[in-house]
Amino acid sequence: MRPIHRTPYEHKTVWKFLKRIPNLTSQLNDKHLKTLSKTVFSETWLKGSTVIANDGFYVILKGLARPQTNVYKNLIEGSDSPVSFIPQSFHSFILSEKFKNSTLAEMCLPSYDSMLSKWSTFGTLEVIPQIELGTQMFSVVTEDDCEVLKIPAKGYAKIKEEKIKIENMQKLKLIHKCPYYEEWPTLSIYELIALLKWKKFPPGHVIVESGNIISFVGYINSGCCNIYRSIIGFVKLQSNKVKRTQKLVYMGQLKEKESFGEISVLLQVPFACTVITEKEVEMAIIEDKDLF
Repeated sequence: MRPIHRTPYEHKTVWKFLKRIPNLTSQLNDKHLKTLSKTVFSETWLKGSTVIANDGFYVILKGLARPQTNVYKNLIEGSDSPVSFIPQSFHSFILSEKFKNSTLAEMCLPSYDSMLSKWSTFGTLEVIPQIELGTQMFSVVTEDDCEVLKIPAKGYAKIKEEKIKIENMQKLKLIHKCPYYEEWPTLSIYELIALLKWKKFPPGHVIVESGNIISFVGYINSGCCNIYRSIIGFVKLQSNKVKRTQKLVYMGQLKEKESFGEISVLLQVPFACTVITEKEVEMAIIEDKDLF
């Protein structure tokens, strides 16, 4: 049934089904799966059909399919988990009569163990540019009459676009609320947004030590960091001698919606204090190499 004809209950059923597919749940969050469930539909392919999977991500519901080579490549979120992505361009080379009898054929042709069966996945969620469609295709050949579930790559592309918009809005709000940036024009902040990356630091992590040049500018989204100044003190020993020692003295905190590191990075001057996370901190950072 096409997505447009499904009821809300049926959409929910499809969403629950997608949550059972490891190659999706390991790389997409629940919200994205729910959105994808509204684009999914099923297809039936007769035995001996070549399924070109360059425009979507496929899940086999029934039957067996054979990859055209044993080449595997995952394009979901740039990860490397073992989802089958089969280049069509290998097909004519591997199946030529001369090649079939060679030792190399035994190494390259898929064995029965590499057959794709129920719940196996293949294809891509990345939209392939039109100019590459003729040279970069992904395909399998059905060994039985097969029923497959298809997730169109264009549906996933819309999710990624929406995700980027939401993240950019979060970054914009974060920077605008930092004291030194309140009067900045929005267009100028957007130039920074293009360089920002989210990063988390565990409690007790030393962000930068006194005397060192920090490697990034940070904008704290959640959590806080303690600031310490290093001082030289003297401790009296039992032998009435005095020992010189270095201590960290608490000076204050860097809190949510505050930034730090701009002067150290831009002027390449050492940080005057040591900054240590008090609890887990999430911040948006711009690395020095990107800022330069």
